[in-house]
Amino acid sequence: MTCKACDLACHRIGKHRNGLLRFRCPQCKRTYTEAHTRTLDSMYISQDKAVLALQLLIEGNSLRSTQRITGLDINTLMSLLVRAGERCQSLMDAKMRNLTLKNIECDEIWTYVGKKARHVRNFDSP
Repeated sequence: MTCKACDLACHRIGKHRNGLLRFRCPQCKRTYTEAHTRTLDSMYISQDKAVLALQLLIEGNSLRSTQRITGLDINTLMSLLVRAGERCQSLMDAKMRNLTLKNIECDEIWTYVGKKARHVRNFDSP
């Protein structure tokens, strides 16, 4: 890393509390921290935790159970889902072009949502 003010090579002086390397300029004594790596756009969660959360959600876990297992906030999980979905969509749009298909297999998830009747009716009696 080079100092932005002096344009000199900085020396390593240890690590920041989040594990990133720290550097100090030998001339002006300014300190710098290496750049943060972001998992998806502006998210600071670790890649391992993001992958675990997405795997749990893909396997059918609820948002609340994924929140309890990973320790992430539910809003973070929702944002992670949206960003991962957008990345998948852009990958599919970029890679799947001019395909000639003979057979297509589509799997669907069917869910039945029922509502209990307020009044029980006896349909056998007139």
